[in-house]
Amino acid sequence: MAEFPIRLYEEGKVKFYAPDTKLYFERGSYIPGRTPVFYNPKMMLNRDIAVYSLQAYADEKKRGLMVCTPMAGCGVRAIRFVMETVGVKSIVINDINPRAVELIRKNLEFNKVKGNITVSCEDANALLSKYASKRERFDLIDLDPFGSPAPFTDSAIRALNPKGALLCITATDLAPLCGTHPRACLRKYGSKPLRVEYCHEVAVRILTFHSLSIAAKYDLALEPVLSHYAEHYVRIYFKCRLGARAADEKMRMIGYLLHCFSCSFRKLVQGYPTVFAHEECPNCGRRLEVAGPLWCGPIQNKEFVRRVAKIAEKEGNREASKVLRQILEEADAPPTYYNMHKLSSIAGVSCPPIENVIRRLMEKGFAVYRTHFSRVSIKTNASSGIILDTLRELALEKD
Repeated sequence: MAEFPIRLYEEGKVKFYAPDTKLYFERGSYIPGRTPVFYNPKMMLNRDIAVYSLQAYADEKKRGLMVCTPMAGCGVRAIRFVMETVGVKSIVINDINPRAVELIRKNLEFNKVKGNITVSCEDANALLSKYASKRERFDLIDLDPFGSPAPFTDSAIRALNPKGALLCITATDLAPLCGTHPRACLRKYGSKPLRVEYCHEVAVRILTFHSLSIAAKYDLALEPVLSHYAEHYVRIYFKCRLGARAADEKMRMIGYLLHCFSCSFRKLVQGYPTVFAHEECPNCGRRLEVAGPLWCGPIQNKEFVRRVAKIAEKEGNREASKVLRQILEEADAPPTYYNMHKLSSIAGVSCPPIENVIRRLMEKGFAVYRTHFSRVSIKTNASSGIILDTLRELALEKD
């Protein structure tokens, strides 16, 4: 048995041992970073979608995949990959914590998992660097660190199969990515964030820029095919392929975000800044603030998301299906979203029911989408000025 209190949990088709979460609460909140072996039950949705994405990618490739989880914790994600998907040829399960490795082996034995499985206890970068020099690299790497993935992105990208691979990245350090700690974001991701109401999408776009700019050094092109936000993290799935020309095409989609904190005007501009520093808002004349560099292109691939959603529905996972279907619906929406509470405050009116706003904007001929990023927000091709006018119209009609 482990030298610390553990409990038996169940997730998906797997039963596994992990630290007793009841012992690691502080001020009413569970602190996973305090546990002797990392385990976060709140990341179950993250793991669910990871399992369905691996299956979707294996179905696409029609061959066995070499998989790696460099920071496996108690090993539940890796064991679910093996037990719940068809197409894992081999898997490397690693954690730098010896106690985690002991628990991984216990969970593998408990679930009677067989196959080409390697369990190792190494620094994640050291492990990934070993595979960067091999002929056969990984077809899927799931990078799920506690905090920022930035220290591991380079080694993970070098360990990807250049003939085609899926890179899965989680970032839980939303304070830097969302603009609370801008200097930390500049250090880690080489990008300036902004504390705006749609900051979680900005976080996805900054993390995408960070990842594909590293990949481009090795003539690899990364394409985001599925991105989502939930509670305290953002998650991105990238397809990888070799080619300098393809990498150049992706780099052309790098640009900057211009935002007005007065009227919520915003604009994504591809390319590098020349006159952004003192550009004025076309709506109210206030100075625009700049975020970036960041990714200006699509953050979802409809076909990939559709296949992942179908697998989730087949498995009867209502929560994952709901999130994926919402992501699918907004896949063609314009970038960034508008928070109705924020814009109602700018308009000086009470926030109307969001359904009324959607209906009125559609009556005016605009496309409107709900977004998984926020229940009180919409994506639309209507400008912030038109939305503000619409909110004032609805307020007058109510009076």
